[in-house]
Amino acid sequence: MESEHYLKKELYELVSDYRSIFEFLQSGSLDGLWYWDIEKPEQEWMNARFWELLGYDPQEKKHLSSEWQHLIHPDDLNHALDNFQKHCADPSHPYNQIVRYRHKNGHTIWVRCRGLAIRDNNGKPIRMLGAHNDLTELKELEEQLRKMADTDHLTGLANRRAFNNHFQWAYKNQQRTGEPLSLAIIDVDHFKNINDTYGHQMGDEVLIAISAAIEKSCRANDYVARWGGEEFIVLLHATDRQPAVMVAERIKAAVANNETTPEVITASIGVTTMTSTDAETSAQLLDRMTDQADRALFQAKTAGRDGVIHAQQLDVDSLL
Repeated sequence: MESEHYLKKELYELVSDYRSIFEFLQSGSLDGLWYWDIEKPEQEWMNARFWELLGYDPQEKKHLSSEWQHLIHPDDLNHALDNFQKHCADPSHPYNQIVRYRHKNGHTIWVRCRGLAIRDNNGKPIRMLGAHNDLTELKELEEQLRKMADTDHLTGLANRRAFNNHFQWAYKNQQRTGEPLSLAIIDVDHFKNINDTYGHQMGDEVLIAISAAIEKSCRANDYVARWGGEEFIVLLHATDRQPAVMVAERIKAAVANNETTPEVITASIGVTTMTSTDAETSAQLLDRMTDQADRALFQAKTAGRDGVIHAQQLDVDSLL
């Protein structure tokens, strides 16, 4: 077996013999240190950095566990307590989780919280040593990247990827509640003429204006996305045929009444509604609904454009 490296042994001896070495390690590499008396659970020592990370003056805080428990997200507190119980019962179970704290000014601080139970000669946990690492910048970067991946860069709407992910949630919710789901696909009429006549920059400005008009026409719980090119898609939660058509008509009117475009722009809209998702996966249901809405949209185009057609107005048997 490989012998212990002499530098490791030397460092451990320094930490044991020189308090300044420990102070350097805990202040330079950690964003918080705590030591908890499990036998007297209200007693918990937290170092100054623990509180500074959360925006508090350490002098204002007592060394009590109740001082921080109202600052941690309730769900994360439950998760941490569950991990604590498992770690106490089984030392091989890691006490290691990412939790959210509320900073003094109100924003969220993301922290990796790790700990180790100190046990007596019988293996009973009597103390807990823990350390914090600040992950806030990393989490904020992750959120920025997620938004970039889920956002159409031209219009600022959700993109197809985000819509597909949202539909998976909507599908599960529909299975649970049985509420109807409606879907509308909006296509800008004669959009190619805009690009050909005014140029692609104006075409982009038209798409931005139309996306704003669509979003403004929808309700708070409707989910709007750019489907691709000059097509947009809206998922209408808990919405049956008649109110879905009313929303689509409102969208059509908002597009036509938009005054920021170089000429009157119209849109054709296909709508479909589902009241049951039995024996279908999320992907199958989305394919079926978009297929029906596309067919209804084609009928609206064929009928002269600037119109709204619901799939139930067509031969339903031909859609299944």
